[in-house]
Amino acid sequence: MQTKIKKTIKTLFKFLLILLIILFVSYILFREFIYPRMHFDIVKEEAKKNNIDPYLILSIIRTESKFNSLATSYKEAKGLMQIMDTTANEIMKKANLIDNIDILDLYDVNTNISIGCKYLSYLINHYSGNYYLAISAYNAGMGNVDRWIAEEIIPSNLDYYTNTNIPYEETRNYLEKVVKTYEIYRKLY
Repeated sequence: MQTKIKKTIKTLFKFLLILLIILFVSYILFREFIYPRMHFDIVKEEAKKNNIDPYLILSIIRTESKFNSLATSYKEAKGLMQIMDTTANEIMKKANLIDNIDILDLYDVNTNISIGCKYLSYLINHYSGNYYLAISAYNAGMGNVDRWIAEEIIPSNLDYYTNTNIPYEETRNYLEKVVKTYEIYRKLY
């Protein structure tokens, strides 16, 4: 009887050990492949320059391009952070960095992340630190978000990303996806 109990305990211990190993490997795979930190040195550096949490930048990159630096949208947004030529030109001029966007390669990881961070920082400042409005504007455009606020469709102090009156379904979904991804990144890292 005692031998049978010892065998059962030994089998249970082996099972638990295998289960723990599987859970640990799954966690690593989930963390590194589903929520990667690709280009994290560049992201950290640019996020720091622009006073943004690097995990928010990773969340936007993951949502925008799934880390494909050669991604191009149907609206001609380019690279990791899906920057349009007109947006890049505007941001670079506002920062007094360049007058001619034609010399920039928006598919270049460094350039794209740098401009994307500057743009997001600009939006955050424009909306007085409201990240929900800034993220919405990153997707729908500042003009649309400003109009929605002016027409009282959404509040100027938007503080919750679900059940909002954001008119564009794509923007509602985008905001929710970025925020949820950000929450997961913060928990994982």
